[in-house]
Amino acid sequence: MGRRVPDDFADFSKYLGSGVKALFSFRSGGDMKDSANMEAFARRHFAGALPVYAKQSHGTVLKEADIQTPSPQPDVDVLVTLDRNVVLLIFTADCIPVYFYDEQASFAGIIHAGWRGVSKNIIISTMDSIEKKYPLRMSSLKTVLGPGICRRHFEVSEELAHVFPEIYVKEKKGKKFVDLKLIIKQQLESSGVKHQNIHDSGLCSFEEGNIFSYRRDKTPERGCAFIRLLSGQAPSPSILEGFVV
Repeated sequence: MGRRVPDDFADFSKYLGSGVKALFSFRSGGDMKDSANMEAFARRHFAGALPVYAKQSHGTVLKEADIQTPSPQPDVDVLVTLDRNVVLLIFTADCIPVYFYDEQASFAGIIHAGWRGVSKNIIISTMDSIEKKYPLRMSSLKTVLGPGICRRHFEVSEELAHVFPEIYVKEKKGKKFVDLKLIIKQQLESSGVKHQNIHDSGLCSFEEGNIFSYRRDKTPERGCAFIRLLSGQAPSPSILEGFVV
């Protein structure tokens, strides 16, 4: 079912800037919940970086990661870093990964934005937190909405529809659908991110056969969104020896 996206991953780096690498693994690359698959992907594409990931809980907690950060981080749905020794990753199978990067601050991060997190304003809380804590301006932040479920397929119950403002809920043939990506985009803009600095991958996890989708397949398997700084704090080869190709 669905179209097939070629290759094992998508590269969104060019939409963020030259100082960062941002990839999304496709189904053909294997289940990233399998640690062997995930670590092999990280070694292949992010040689010299330690993978840092979270035990996601659909909350709004943000964690800054560096080479000393253990994985998984409990109850975390936002990871940020100033350290190019690490590659941050989140697992998805319909939830929307939101990548962000500020070149001047050499700062990168990623948000796990499912409907629960979006309903709790994870985008606004994340942008507010990083603007207060880090030396950057929202107007210079570049963002990418990675593959996730689109409005055409995110059908919700009458009860769940009331969780979201009416402008994001569309009705078709008696069914209700929520546009999570539109909410994310508008919350980014309301936080000060420029419209031209928000890139939507346009990939729907439900429609694309080469992307894991829980709604489509009821699968426990997951893809991964990865982001790594290419500039910033210098690598530590001795610490990262096991991850260097």
